[in-house]
Amino acid sequence: MDQIVESILMGIFERAKKINEKEFVEQQVQCTAVQYQQALKQARTDYTKYAKEISKWEGLMLDSIEGNCVFTPEQIKNRMDSVQQSMDILTEEIEKLQLKATEAKETAEEIMEQHQRLVSWADMFATASPEEKKMVASYVMRAVTLTRDYGIQIEFNISEAQYLGGMDMG
Repeated sequence: MDQIVESILMGIFERAKKINEKEFVEQQVQCTAVQYQQALKQARTDYTKYAKEISKWEGLMLDSIEGNCVFTPEQIKNRMDSVQQSMDILTEEIEKLQLKATEAKETAEEIMEQHQRLVSWADMFATASPEEKKMVASYVMRAVTLTRDYGIQIEFNISEAQYLGGMDMG
């Protein structure tokens, strides 16, 4: 079993060394972060549009009260309330999108850290003593389970290793 685990780790480490970090992060996270940024930009644009509209209706309210407008004060207030409700919804959406964009950025940074750690372990693993190899394996792998028909199931501690472990061993 030790040889199988070592072989799997060597395969993961070799693939990790070949990966371009920027491409890997883009593939794993950047697309999502870009989508959040685009949605955030659109929500802010919509918010600005509504803020201008509510300002326009506030100006019309004075005209309406003075009798110089085709809309009644009630009609203007209803529209202002509707626009304000839309702005409140957008405010919540903007906050959620900002949070998600921040989380995506943090995830990207975490993946890069994990990749750098994996590459440094890869560099030492080939020449490590059996005890050091077991220590590295315990950092990378949470659990190794034998299944029926002599299968092996591995649960990784590092998300990148999980991704790389799922690739073909070639």
